[in-house]
Amino acid sequence: MKDILVPIDFSDASFNALHYAAFLANAFAANLIVVHAYTGTQAFDETLDNQVYDSIEELDEANEEFLKNEINGVVRKFTIKAEGVISKGSPEVVIKEIAQKRNVSMIVMGMKGKGESNSFFGSTTTAMVSKVEMPLLVVPQNAPYQSLHTITIASDFQDVKLPASVNLLASIVEKFNALLQIVNIRKRNEEISDKVIADKHNAAQLWGNHAPTFHIIEADTFEEGINTFLNSKPTDMLVMVARNHSFFEKILGVSHTKAMTRQVKMPLLILHEDAN
Repeated sequence: MKDILVPIDFSDASFNALHYAAFLANAFAANLIVVHAYTGTQAFDETLDNQVYDSIEELDEANEEFLKNEINGVVRKFTIKAEGVISKGSPEVVIKEIAQKRNVSMIVMGMKGKGESNSFFGSTTTAMVSKVEMPLLVVPQNAPYQSLHTITIASDFQDVKLPASVNLLASIVEKFNALLQIVNIRKRNEEISDKVIADKHNAAQLWGNHAPTFHIIEADTFEEGINTFLNSKPTDMLVMVARNHSFFEKILGVSHTKAMTRQVKMPLLILHEDAN
C-alpha cells in the first residue's frame, strides 16, 4: 500500500476516518493524503459552530489552519508521513480527480449515523461508491481504529477476477494476521447449483493461503442475511465487491446501497473489479 487518501470536512465522522486512515498508514508505512474540498464561504456543520466567513480569503486561511493542525496531530500520534490538499469545488469531483492523479491505493471516508448531522458528507461517501475504481473504505463515525482480528467478505464466490483488489485485501489480512470469513447470502430455499459449488472451490483456491472459513446464510434480504451472520460472528471489517458501477443497485437496489453504507457499524471495504 503506497498512498491513502482521506477527505475531511472537519466533522467528527471525518476526523474518525482520518485517524483510522492514519492507523493504516502507520501499519503499511504508507503516505497519507488529507483532502479538504469546499464549495462556499461557510465552514461545515461541526466547524466553529457553523461560522460564516466574510470572504473566500478568510475561509481559505481558516481551512488551511484547521487542516494543518489535524495533520500535525496525526503525524505525531501515528508517526507517519502526511500532506494536505485544499481545493474549492464539489467534493465528489475533487476526491475523484486527486485519487486518480495520485493513483492512490485506497480512499478512506467517514460516515455519520443516520439523523446525526445535516452535513452532506454522508451522501458524498455513498455517492463515491459508484464514482471511483479504487478501493473505498467507509468508516462509521463510532468505529474505533484497532487491530483487525477478523475480516469478513460478503461474496457470491465469483470474486476471482479481481487481481489488484484481491492483492490489497490479501495484504491487509496478512498484515494483521486476521481470520478470514467468506459468507454467501442466498434467498431462502434457493437451490445451491453446481456452478455455485464450483465458484466456491475457486474462491477456496484463491484464498487458500489464508485458511478462510466459508458460510452460507439464507435470508429474505441481503441486509437481513449479513446482519444475522455478523450478530453471530462479529467482524472488524466487512468487505463487499462491486464488479461494475451498477453492482450494488442490481444486488441490493438503489435504496439498499445507501442503507448498507449507513447502517454498518464496522468499517466497510468496497472493492471494484479491474477495468481491464
